[in-house]
Amino acid sequence: MRPASILTFDRLYLVAVGLGLVNSIMAKDHYLAMLAADPNMAKLKVTEAMLQGAVWAMIGFSVLIGLLLWYLIAHRASNMAKWVLVVITLFGLMSVPASLRQLGQGGGLGIMVTLAIEALRVVAISFLFRADARAWLEGGKRDAQG
Repeated sequence: MRPASILTFDRLYLVAVGLGLVNSIMAKDHYLAMLAADPNMAKLKVTEAMLQGAVWAMIGFSVLIGLLLWYLIAHRASNMAKWVLVVITLFGLMSVPASLRQLGQGGGLGIMVTLAIEALRVVAISFLFRADARAWLEGGKRDAQG
């Protein structure tokens, strides 16, 4: 059976991944506009359909990476995946000041959701450093029951 800290991580992190997906879908048009404005894209003669495909692929890839890390940590007791998640989250936190600068540019709701996602991730990760979770992860115990 998985320890209580892992179960709490499980729930909080999945909520963060779900909110991240919703936030990415809400920002899809912004991503498309950024890619369309890139002069390198004009040189490549990229079509609107190709840009949309690229944005959907990026969104899918980011969700897939998040779910893979969640599975490895919460169900396969991977201590290495825990540290990969910590590093990715630290990079995400370093980008928060740049995101906050966009508040004045009409990105209010998206930025608030981004801050909530990062806060959820930090709280979820904090549960991985509790004694029961550390022992479980360092022991590499596998859970067959979920």
